[in-house]
Amino acid sequence: MQFESTLRDAAVRHSHADFAKMHAIARHLHDNPAEKDVFAQDPEGFAFRFNGYRVQDGHHLHVADEHNNLIPAETYGVFGSDDRPQWGRSEIRVGYKTTALVECC
Repeated sequence: MQFESTLRDAAVRHSHADFAKMHAIARHLHDNPAEKDVFAQDPEGFAFRFNGYRVQDGHHLHVADEHNNLIPAETYGVFGSDDRPQWGRSEIRVGYKTTALVECC
């Protein structure tokens, strides 16, 4: 089934993430909370400029705060809607204390 294979492939691609770079970004954002606003404007660009972290094709980034809020917030419908009776999401989180960098697709 296309739906299942897409999710499976995305999960496998997560194993290729650079976890050390993800951790460094999470730590920086935890230690410098004002930087979350800068991150929110261009998450992938922020990550690359910070330490060369490259988001995998088809993936995007968020930072999750201590309340599990995603910054930037996810757009409507990504976590499902009345128009999407079947959907899935694959993500990996690498965190420092109460902050996590989230790569998802």
